[in-house]
Amino acid sequence: MTTFLPFVEPVRVEKSMRLRQCVLSLAGCLLVSATAHAQTPSTSKVTAEALFEDGRRLMTEGKYAEACPKFAASERLDASTATLLNLASCYERQGRTATAWATYKEAASAANAAGRSDYLVAAERHASGLEPSLPRLTLNVDQPVEGLHVERDGAAVDRAEWGIAIPVDPGSHSIVATAAGHKGWASTVAVTQNGAEVTLTVPALEVLAAEASAPSAPAPVTAPIGVPPAPVEADRHAGASTQTAMAWILAGVGVAGLAIGTGFAVSAKNKYNSTLSQCEPVDPDLCTSQGVSARNDARSQGDVATLAFGIGAAAVVAGAVLWLTVPHTGSDGRGTSLLVAPTLGGAALRGTW
Repeated sequence: MTTFLPFVEPVRVEKSMRLRQCVLSLAGCLLVSATAHAQTPSTSKVTAEALFEDGRRLMTEGKYAEACPKFAASERLDASTATLLNLASCYERQGRTATAWATYKEAASAANAAGRSDYLVAAERHASGLEPSLPRLTLNVDQPVEGLHVERDGAAVDRAEWGIAIPVDPGSHSIVATAAGHKGWASTVAVTQNGAEVTLTVPALEVLAAEASAPSAPAPVTAPIGVPPAPVEADRHAGASTQTAMAWILAGVGVAGLAIGTGFAVSAKNKYNSTLSQCEPVDPDLCTSQGVSARNDARSQGDVATLAFGIGAAAVVAGAVLWLTVPHTGSDGRGTSLLVAPTLGGAALRGTW
């Protein structure tokens, strides 16, 4: 007894081995790439480190206005608790106490997440030392309207911040309020003393006048009562020219159809006459094979002639009707026209002059 092994099994094993090899190769490539990436510092980290060192140098020289942007850029490229602490210290020495306090708070959160208790203690100590001396600004809105947008120093003030004392850096602050359909409002408030609490109220915005806020619509142009609109002569002449052209085209088609019908009619007559000698005089339908073929051709040509005559005649009649109904303008300016209307006895012509 002979046993046959299915041929599909070796193929399936071979495909499975190839797939396994591809997966292993891909995993090896990814592992090598990850290892190389881990061993080679990225460009962002290198740039962040250079910015950090330059910021430290500028801090030592007392150039805080130049040092703070360096630390901020380094933090954006490679976030670090140490960078945040140096940035907060820079803001504090620059006199931006509220910004420094917020940055110390951010550094404390980052240190807590990273498990750096030393950084956490330093950040909380500096934040607590700044908090009592922070100037605070409260923005109240007298009459909030739909779509009211308030900004402080170019940054949006959320509605949830209205009526709350928010720490701000010492100095002057610009307040702007805008709303659709209302006149904008702007003011400047000075908060200079440490620990000062200043309140500013945004007044009710002035509503813009309806004619100033909405573009006026152009007045409709109406004709005087009782005076009919003047006829547009250009349109009338254009329509007459088009109708005249169509009349000539239909006439040409009709003449061509009549000519073609005449030609086929003459050919059919000649073809039929040529079969008379090939058919029995007593029985015209008894013909030779050549005669039968010739008579069939004659009948076909006669049918074509009939069809061509019909099309040609219809086109000639249509062209004549268009030609006769073209509107014309008389010497007195009144329009003239001719209408062909069907009647019980045929057709009738009616015109206006």
